[in-house]
Amino acid sequence: MGRHDLADQRAFAGGEKVFALSDAVRLVRVIGPDALKLVSALTTLPPGLGPPPGEALGAGGAGGGGAGCAEGLLLDGQGHILFGFMAVAGADQVTLFTDGSAEALAALLQSRRFRLRASAQAQPGLKVALLPGGAAAGLTASGGPAADGRLADATGLTDGRRADGIGPADGRLADATGPADGRRADGIGQIAVQDNWPGPPGPAAPGRYPRYALDEPHPGAGWRGLTACAYDPAERPALPERLERLGYRRIDAAALEALRVAAWRPLASREAADSKTLPHELDWLRAAVPVNSGCYPGQETVAKIVNVGKPPRRLVFLHLDGSDAALPRPGAAVIAVSGDRAAGGDAGAPGAVAARAAEAGEAAAGAGDGGAAEAGRPVGRVTSAGVHHQLGPIALALVKRSLPEDAALAVAAEGAPGGLIAAAQTRIVPASGESDARPALRRTAPPKLAARRRAGAANL
Repeated sequence: MGRHDLADQRAFAGGEKVFALSDAVRLVRVIGPDALKLVSALTTLPPGLGPPPGEALGAGGAGGGGAGCAEGLLLDGQGHILFGFMAVAGADQVTLFTDGSAEALAALLQSRRFRLRASAQAQPGLKVALLPGGAAAGLTASGGPAADGRLADATGLTDGRRADGIGPADGRLADATGPADGRRADGIGQIAVQDNWPGPPGPAAPGRYPRYALDEPHPGAGWRGLTACAYDPAERPALPERLERLGYRRIDAAALEALRVAAWRPLASREAADSKTLPHELDWLRAAVPVNSGCYPGQETVAKIVNVGKPPRRLVFLHLDGSDAALPRPGAAVIAVSGDRAAGGDAGAPGAVAARAAEAGEAAAGAGDGGAAEAGRPVGRVTSAGVHHQLGPIALALVKRSLPEDAALAVAAEGAPGGLIAAAQTRIVPASGESDARPALRRTAPPKLAARRRAGAANL
C-alpha cells in the first residue's frame, strides 16, 4: 500500500470530504405489501423496522441507522451465516445492501415467499458510493439520511433550493431521471443507509443486542455512520460528478479495508466465507441480532449459544510483524508457534514471537509440505488483512475457542521469511465464549427444591 492510500485512509477516518465507489456492495429490492413481513420472517431484522402504514420513516433510530434502517443476517437452520446486509424499509418495499451475491440472496428470498405478496429482485444496474460519517452528515439538513432513507443534497434530493441548482425547493429531482417524487421509474430512487457498527451502546437486555467484546470505547466507534448511497450510473450528472462539484475527492475503496479491520467490523463475504460461521464467533450479535427479533431460521442455535455460551471458534484481532512487506491472504493459516502459551514477561512480545515464528518457519522449510503441521499447530485462518495508517499491518482471524488468549501466533504469508509472519492477538470474542447477555449460572438449588431435599433427608 502506497503513501497515497494511507493518506486516503486518514482522510476517510477523519470525516473529510472524500468518497469511494464500491463494487463489493450490491443491492436487492423486495417490493410488495408484504415486503417487510417476508424479510423479517427470514432474517434477524427487528420486527419494528418499518414505519406505521401511511407514515414516512423517521430518522435517528437506535444504532445510528434511522428508524427505517437496520442491520440483519440471514442464517441457515443451524444458525450459520449465509448473508449479512443493511436494510432500508420504505412504503411497500425493503432495500438490502449486501456484500454477498445479490442474485443468490434475491433467489433465496423469492423461493421462500410462498403466499406473501412480495417479490425480490437483484439490482445489478445500481452502484454504491461510500462516504465517511462526518462528510455524509454535511449532505443533509438533519445530519443523516433523509426521512425516507434517501441521502439529501448531493444526490439530488434536497430540503431546499441549492445555489448550484442541483435540486428544486421541494426536494424532488430537478432533472428528468424519474417521476416527480424523486424516485426513478423502478421505484428505488437514490437510497442511503448508515452502518450502525458497533451497534447500540449500553448493556444487553430484553430487546437489546448481546455483546462479546466489552471494550469501551469499542475500536469500531469511529466506523459508525459510514454511509452507503445507491445511485444509477446512467443518470446525468451521476452521483460521483455531483459530489466532485461539491468539493468531494474520490479515493480507492481498497483503502477502506484496513479501517474496517481496525474497527473489528465483520463481513459475511470475508469472516463468514466458509458457510459454517456462527454470528457469536464474530461478535456480530451486537449489531445484527437483537434477542427479541422474533422467529427466524437458526434462532434456536442463536439462543442456545447466548444462554449456554461456548461457540466453537472466536474472532481475534492480529497485530502483524511489519518487518517485511508481506501480508497474509484471506484463508491463510494461523499457527500456534512453539511455546504457544506466553511464559510471562516479554515472552509474548512481538520480538519473541518473531523468533519463535522464524524457528517454526525454518522447520517447515526443512520438512517439506508436512513441515508446517510438525512445527506448530494450525489453530485458525486469516479472514481479512490490511495496512493501517496508524497501526501498520493488521488482520482479523478466526481461531479455536480453546486457544489461550495469550498464545504466541504466526500467520502463513508468501514472501515472508520462512513463509510465516509473527502475530500478536487481541481478544475480540473471549475464550470463555460468554456474552454480556448470558444468564447468570444458578449455583444453588431453587428454594422449593432445597426444601424437598431437606425433608427427604429428615425422613431417612
